[in-house]
Amino acid sequence: LDLWKDITFNYTSTDTADFVETPTASV
Repeated sequence: LDLWKDITFNYTSTDTADFVETPTASV
């Protein structure tokens, strides 16, 4: 969850859909 923490914090402003899709593509 450490990696997600950074991603979540960065994509907190963006929509949930975008935030969920971004980390998935990165991984």
